[in-house]
Amino acid sequence: MKSVPKENTAPLSPPSPSPLAICSVPIQTWEQPYDPATALKHGTIFPGLNFPFFASGGEQ
Repeated sequence: MKSVPKENTAPLSPPSPSPLAICSVPIQTWEQPYDPATALKHGTIFPGLNFPFFASGGEQ
């Protein structure tokens, strides 16, 4: 079997200097957490972090 020559396989790197990432984190104010049963149903104890995702319908 004949080996195929590899083209330029040097790793690509971004121009220097460049940040790896930029994050934006909003301030979360304190709020009364859900009771344990409601928190388990919603997957979070904080109402402000309750972002339901319904892939196909689902209950609301």
